[in-house]
Amino acid sequence: MFKTSNLYQNDPQWKDTKLGNQASETIGSWGCLLTSITMMLNAAGYNETPATANEKLKQGGGFDSAMLIPCMVPYVFPNVSLRAFEPCEGRAAPTAQMDAALAAGKPIIVCVDWNPKEEGVQTHWVLLKEKKDNDYLIYDPYQYRGDAPGKDLLLTSRYKFQGNTPEQAISAVFWFEMAGQAAKPPEKTKLPVPAEKFMVFAVEDDLAFRADPSVSGYLLRRLAAATPLIVLETKSAAQAKIGQQGQWLNVQDPKGDQGFVAAWYVATVDAPAPAPTPTPAPAPAPAPTPAPAPTPTPAKKVATGVTTLIPTMTDLAIRSKPLIAPETLIKRVPITEQLTSLDPADQVKQKVGQQGQWIKIKDTAGTEGYVAAWYVQYPAGAQGADTVVTPVTPPAPSAPAAAGTIKVKTNTEDVALRSQPLVADNTLIYRVTLGTELTITEAGAESKIGVMNQWLKVKDPKGSEGYVAAWYVNR
Repeated sequence: MFKTSNLYQNDPQWKDTKLGNQASETIGSWGCLLTSITMMLNAAGYNETPATANEKLKQGGGFDSAMLIPCMVPYVFPNVSLRAFEPCEGRAAPTAQMDAALAAGKPIIVCVDWNPKEEGVQTHWVLLKEKKDNDYLIYDPYQYRGDAPGKDLLLTSRYKFQGNTPEQAISAVFWFEMAGQAAKPPEKTKLPVPAEKFMVFAVEDDLAFRADPSVSGYLLRRLAAATPLIVLETKSAAQAKIGQQGQWLNVQDPKGDQGFVAAWYVATVDAPAPAPTPTPAPAPAPAPTPAPAPTPTPAKKVATGVTTLIPTMTDLAIRSKPLIAPETLIKRVPITEQLTSLDPADQVKQKVGQQGQWIKIKDTAGTEGYVAAWYVQYPAGAQGADTVVTPVTPPAPSAPAAAGTIKVKTNTEDVALRSQPLVADNTLIYRVTLGTELTITEAGAESKIGVMNQWLKVKDPKGSEGYVAAWYVNR
């Protein structure tokens, strides 16, 4: 069950308030999603009305004209997060997953058809309360005659114009999470901005901005990728922390608020995503010319003092510098990769497995760079001494794979599926969980997989199509 108090978009207190940045639409006429989200916010510990939530979301960039942008809600109200958006018009709504979420007390907002006289779905958003037999009790944000808080309302008794069952009646689902609202700590005295202004930038969406330097610190808000931050520490102290796991930076955000961010999620260079470019229609592929088979390279002993290492995680990053930042990523390698250390063996022995340490390496393809020492280990039986490396024979080149034949998996949590190959508030469709299998829907795109600043057009297991950052997937 999801518990909150019923609010109504057509309440006289705010029904005539202009919705978002639109001069003509009002909360009373089009504020069903806003009101459903407001009810959810109050369950998370906030104390909002549709009017106050409307104003705060306007100030926080949560509207495109009168259209509310759900992915912006966590930036304004950080104790909730949007986990996914799932369109299901024309196919069965995922009621089994919805039942499990409701049983755990998680909020679910669904789209239904409110007008039987119009063709297609006339969008209306309602908040689910609990499962009731084969139906759902709802918090309806629109008050009809006879409605009152506490009165039970069944979804399909009111909204069954697309079918008599919830699977048919529901045409889209927003999945949210709530962290709950902890007590906000007392205000701290603001620190002066250093005369030598040193800037860093968020390298991930939803970067936590906290009151204290800890993952348990009070969450002030979440920051979008590329948000500029003024460092309140000395430049030398900050530079030693950037990219380091477990380190925190004291910063000031563009609103003038001060707090802490994880140093391993910031960089000193603003690296905005490239503007989308049209994808030209592929030319007919010529028949591939068979390449001569490569001559196998015989196994050889590595020079004295050189050490072989293997990753302890899948998709280990090789970087151009010993720094976690978008611009330093060269490629990602699988957990089966052999890495040859380019540092002296005695130094490597001191670094392997140690947080904050980096090792210069070369992979089997000859790529040189740095890897995080806490994500590598010696092969089984090796003691950090000389080892024998057998280079992998490169495969013969082949013709580009056709669209729809290549599967990739996300290699991190909450990868954004976007409507365009562009990081922006209005391109987010929903976030994909770690390990989700995606099908590439463009021909000849295998060369992009794992490459920084490249995008892949994909389809998820449910048929939703969009773009993902190629550096967050692997085969």
